[in-house]
Amino acid sequence: MFSGIIAGVINTFGFLTRYLPSLRLIMRIIHRRDSHKWGVPAMLIAAPYFFVANIFKELIEGGGEPWLSIPMLWCLVMGLVFLAMGPVGLILVAKARVLEAVARRRAKRYA
Repeated sequence: MFSGIIAGVINTFGFLTRYLPSLRLIMRIIHRRDSHKWGVPAMLIAAPYFFVANIFKELIEGGGEPWLSIPMLWCLVMGLVFLAMGPVGLILVAKARVLEAVARRRAKRYA
């Protein structure tokens, strides 16, 4: 049972990273050690997602099709993910710099 769930999650994640460029941007470009500094500028990408989600909301409230809630939900989730990448990136950069400073001090002390 668990192997089926895990296989489904892996297949879904593979599909999403292949066909949704925002997930590819997050997982492969922004969420690497040398690219955490791009977390704050990535927060700007959240604005178009929220704008498009607002357009979908207006269409739904204006008597549009209910299936439009699916892309609206996707836009909201991706907007929140990009919005969260800014503070997360800053925290990860700060953590890495503190660990590097500690390692330099230890190396300097024992050298």
